[in-house]
Amino acid sequence: MELSEDKVKRVQEVLGSYWAINRITAKHAEQNALSLGLSLQQMAIINILYTRPDYTIDDLKKKLFTSTEVITANVNGLVHGRLVEKLNTAFVENADAWRLQLTDKGREMSERSTQNAFAYKAMMKALEELDDEEIDKLIEINHKIEKLLKTD
Repeated sequence: MELSEDKVKRVQEVLGSYWAINRITAKHAEQNALSLGLSLQQMAIINILYTRPDYTIDDLKKKLFTSTEVITANVNGLVHGRLVEKLNTAFVENADAWRLQLTDKGREMSERSTQNAFAYKAMMKALEELDDEEIDKLIEINHKIEKLLKTD
């Protein structure tokens, strides 16, 4: 594939727009987490556990693309805050295999994070400026790009 200056510039524009959107939505997600007294990683963990009870440390590590140590530290903070409980620690020595479950307080916190989702609210506001046809086309193009990137 020939990389002409024009092609490189177009790739930079496309990637730059995705990165800018990602930075903005990440900032909104972080605001949401901080408003709940959580780190962004902790909020992600409780939201994952809300939809996938009995996930393990290893499952979270793979889902969040991070190390056992980072996940364990975040989970320990959530356990200390009585948002998460470890289920099988007496039977399993390997921390990666510990099963995790939200407490009632953790489920409530996850529901609050969804209701207060600043990133969703910001995106809804932005999408109100587009008509349905533009939104459908945007989704279609993004799905197509995702599919093409996965095949390479």
